[in-house]
Amino acid sequence: MRTFKLVFSLLALGLFSQTSLGRGLLIPEDKKLPPLAMLNHKVDIRIDDQIAITRVEQTFRNHTDRALEATYIFPVPKGASVTSFTMWVDGKETKGELMEAAKAREIYTSIVRQTQDPGLLEYLGNNLMRMRIFPVPPKGDQKVSLTFTSVSPREGNGVEFTYPMKSDARASSTLENFTVKAVLKSQHGISNVYSPSHAINMKRENDKEVVVQFEKGQALLDRDFQLFYTMSDKDIGLTVLNHRPVEAEDGFFSLLISPSFKPLNGKTIPRDMVFVMDTSGSMRGVKMDQARKAMRYCVENLAPEDRFAVLNFSTTVNSFRNELVPASKDYLDLGRKWIDGLESTGGTAIRDALLAGINLKSSDPDRPFVMVFFTDGMPTIGETNPDKILKEVSAKITGNMRIFTFGVGDDVNTTLLDSLAEQTKALPTYVRPNEDIEIKASSLLSKITNPVLVNLKLETTADVRLLEVYPPQLPDLFHGSQLVVFGRYKGKGATAITLKGNVGKESKSFTHEFTFASKTSGDREFVEQLWARRKVGFLVDQIRTNGEKKELVEEVTLLAKKYGITTPYTSYLVVPDGATPAPVARAGRDGIPAFATPPGLGGGGAGGPAGNQKKVLDFARENQEKPGKLGYNRGVFAEKALEQRAANAPNKEESDKARQTIESKLALDRAKAAMARRDYSSVQGGKLGVDLSVHYQQLRNESQVCQSAVRQFAGRNLMELGGVWIDEGFNPKMKSVTVRAQSDAYFKILEQQPKVKALYQLGNHLVWVTPNQTALVIDTHDGVVTLSDKEIADLFAAK
Repeated sequence: MRTFKLVFSLLALGLFSQTSLGRGLLIPEDKKLPPLAMLNHKVDIRIDDQIAITRVEQTFRNHTDRALEATYIFPVPKGASVTSFTMWVDGKETKGELMEAAKAREIYTSIVRQTQDPGLLEYLGNNLMRMRIFPVPPKGDQKVSLTFTSVSPREGNGVEFTYPMKSDARASSTLENFTVKAVLKSQHGISNVYSPSHAINMKRENDKEVVVQFEKGQALLDRDFQLFYTMSDKDIGLTVLNHRPVEAEDGFFSLLISPSFKPLNGKTIPRDMVFVMDTSGSMRGVKMDQARKAMRYCVENLAPEDRFAVLNFSTTVNSFRNELVPASKDYLDLGRKWIDGLESTGGTAIRDALLAGINLKSSDPDRPFVMVFFTDGMPTIGETNPDKILKEVSAKITGNMRIFTFGVGDDVNTTLLDSLAEQTKALPTYVRPNEDIEIKASSLLSKITNPVLVNLKLETTADVRLLEVYPPQLPDLFHGSQLVVFGRYKGKGATAITLKGNVGKESKSFTHEFTFASKTSGDREFVEQLWARRKVGFLVDQIRTNGEKKELVEEVTLLAKKYGITTPYTSYLVVPDGATPAPVARAGRDGIPAFATPPGLGGGGAGGPAGNQKKVLDFARENQEKPGKLGYNRGVFAEKALEQRAANAPNKEESDKARQTIESKLALDRAKAAMARRDYSSVQGGKLGVDLSVHYQQLRNESQVCQSAVRQFAGRNLMELGGVWIDEGFNPKMKSVTVRAQSDAYFKILEQQPKVKALYQLGNHLVWVTPNQTALVIDTHDGVVTLSDKEIADLFAAK
């Protein structure tokens, strides 16, 4: 057994009150070494009626060939109480104790100076665990575990849980896995479980227990894990999340809607289901085999009370039966045999097939009618003009009709398929070459199996008015599903929101009371960001369908620039993050480790030497030689970085990710060129049309935040270019002050202007225009190290 030494400290850093960074760091005492790489990060959470018990287990790897003495630090969410803090030595768990430390700020400042990581500024304002560990074995791993309890804040019936990991500067990645498991329990029913930060998987054990999971290999730990849910016994759960940073402007909201675990009235709604499959000659081979399997899945998952029909079309239209038949065992068996006998041949009579399917609709206006329409081609038989087909079919659409369209391959008219789905509050799906039709079809059908409430409408009382709601038409609500709606609101105060809809022949309404704030603290920025992305997705889709209009293009450009959204009119490519390389020792100035130089300043990539680093101010002047040039230069730089990432990626997955981003950008470039010459057919069909439809549908339905090339601070936009954040309002001729990162001047500015903490977290290389119109430049290799109180005050004095 090796000897070891443990010293535990609880650092009370009470300067600010924002969320802290929670990834945990193991920092060697040798100042020439950066923090050790994190191998795995595992989080187990149990929340029982707001009381949260969180257990964190982290494993770090010592890549050096010698034993190290290191300090482990981990910030604890504000108000949390640590109940266990342990480590493993020789594979055995050893528990430690907690002690308070008096000189928290001095210790914290030394950590920031050593690591050169401004993202650590998020530590300020929260409790921080510190543990000295010796030895960390050479070429070995060190495991650390801690458990803390906290009370998850509640607003009305809504509960919010945050596991802090946010780092706006140099976010770390796991070499292997990052996993989160949260078990939610309540005395009341649980509904509207939603994470704006991570794409979670959710399993309902019953109406009062839900299990949430997230897992990703080589995960970038760049954002807090946020979880919202509602405690309610109502049949339909509604949750409102407000965001209103500026009182004088309209606010933003997110509305979560989900049904209870049990169906309304204890029964499901019977439906009429019509499945229409393209069997033209182009479907021959693997596509036909997959399509048969998809159709079999469709009929095998009907409810006993449903009725169904199956049609196929090529040059003509054929049907299993000439009417809707019960989903009985006998008819289902016959239907499967009929599907198995289908062969591919002939042309593509899309218009006739659509009308034949619609004509099977019963006269009962309250019975849901759902058509699932598969095609892999353009119309070639009968009416071939997509606009005329759409007009004729649209005239027959009724309020209880839904048409879910499947475009198979790239030779389809996306505007026709998208419009049919949108007009009937359904969804289009595209099966790209090398994708499996059956998998895509089963994924959709499993989500729309049991409708709970259809023809949804929202109403509010007079004090608050909902504006610019996305999606503009609410889709149906299905058992086990959840709707996430974003919009803006005018007004304030307590308001009743009523959701109206139909359950079969019966009209239902569900009313919940909420308070719409006149101003919020700004800690739910995701609501505004996701609203903007959905609106942009809707607008660019309208442009693709109906042609360019000046006011629409201007609105898209304005929103896309503000929120860093890639469109045909704006280039905000984000280079996908790869795995974190093994850290290596490099000599730096004054004993501080020399971390990787941003590629824009001459760095050779993560882990590479700094070389002759270019000054941040010179780099900014080169790339913003005239107003608006920064965005163009950023697009060029990002494309080159993506090409380099694709060529030098350590594995196929990362290479494919980079190439996919490049392909998306090229598709948007082609779309802009096509629309400029009014060639709308190119953006409405074929491979480009499918690429655009898929991209825009993703924007229109986004529910999780993503990496962005634009950040806002103090009402100003900063754009990332080559690892340097530059104020879009920067003028090369304006007065400037360069401050050395982590110098006395750097920390003095932070002390006198605490709000710059959010600016510093962007990184060690940035340019920001201060209130007195001076460019404040932060640079690791250039700048002053001291500033007087007056010099700092002058920087922040508005002109």
